[in-house]
Amino acid sequence: MIFRQLFDSVSGTYSYQKGSRLSRGQNLNAPVDGVRPFPSLRNLVEVVSDASSWQHQLQIDVTANPGALLPAFKGPRISWKRTTVFLNYALLSIENNTDGAFAVPATGSLALERGPAVDDIPYRLNMAVNNQIVRNLIMSLSANATGAGAYTVLTGGDDNGDGIFNDRPSGVGRNTLRSDNQINLNALVGYQFAFGRTAALPPGIGVFGGGNSAQVRTFDQGTARYRLMFFVQAFNLANHANYVGYSGTIPSPFFLRPTAARDMRKIDVGFQLQF
Repeated sequence: MIFRQLFDSVSGTYSYQKGSRLSRGQNLNAPVDGVRPFPSLRNLVEVVSDASSWQHQLQIDVTANPGALLPAFKGPRISWKRTTVFLNYALLSIENNTDGAFAVPATGSLALERGPAVDDIPYRLNMAVNNQIVRNLIMSLSANATGAGAYTVLTGGDDNGDGIFNDRPSGVGRNTLRSDNQINLNALVGYQFAFGRTAALPPGIGVFGGGNSAQVRTFDQGTARYRLMFFVQAFNLANHANYVGYSGTIPSPFFLRPTAARDMRKIDVGFQLQF
């Protein structure tokens, strides 16, 4: 009974996808023992479709109403039940053996190129707490976190003399390095004026309807036709430095270090009209 009161919905999905006939580059004029088949030409890159990808994903979605378990304090404008927690968590594993249509395998062998994809993010977490205990006063706190992305160790030289600077140290595969995790904390405070009336979904917070027509409502909007909200919204409230642009080139002074940061703190003040 408590479980049914607390959780509006809980779902989990596992999926496996295999991609085939993906594009990659094949150098038709790669040096053999230091001699090119066509000495008067440089690289001749043909796009072929023999690469593959492999993806596993486990996704969990939870919608909870913790206010349902709190003491039944309720007034004309106050209700603990207008509190909702949303959680989305995904575990991912994405591998492939190509970096794109014109990307030539560094080893010359596709069989040695299988490794984490550039977009192989081990996990993604999105959580939001929406609070409208006082009607028309909206407060929301959300957190987003992602695992570290992959990048490749490079020697920084053209070790095989093919004119392509994608060479890796001997025995090192693609995308064996990991950058840092990314974290964001966001907040919203707003006050809403509602006027006019129209037919709408039943008042409240939760999941309404079913199937493809299901709607998730994070705030109790009532049956008002027009809503004017004044708000203050902060992104990356803690001003956490999310570093990107990691260098895997060994001779670089930035080797294993980031070269940029993203998602600095931003605060917006404004209003919006919904109708």
